[in-house]
Amino acid sequence: MTMIDPKSLSDKGLVAQYVIELLGHGHFLSHEDYARVDKWLVLSGSADELLLLLDDVLPARIERSRQAGKKVFSLSSVSNSIEKRLLERNKLTGGIVSVE
Repeated sequence: MTMIDPKSLSDKGLVAQYVIELLGHGHFLSHEDYARVDKWLVLSGSADELLLLLDDVLPARIERSRQAGKKVFSLSSVSNSIEKRLLERNKLTGGIVSVE
């Protein structure tokens, strides 16, 4: 567990810290993963909404990756799924429906 105060983190930092905690190793994400987090935050509208979605998806996906013997996990493996869920939610709620 980290000793970083969550209240001191930006939204991007909070989401990144959550992912790093789930992975159980490392201190930062790749540039590509940070870019994905930025995009997801725009689509979600808030870190809380994104964290709820990630908590629903990531633990099982990370565990499957570990069971398959993969040593590295990238958010690219869940990117399409996360974006699809965010866009579907946004269609229902009138939020952003595309980000290029």
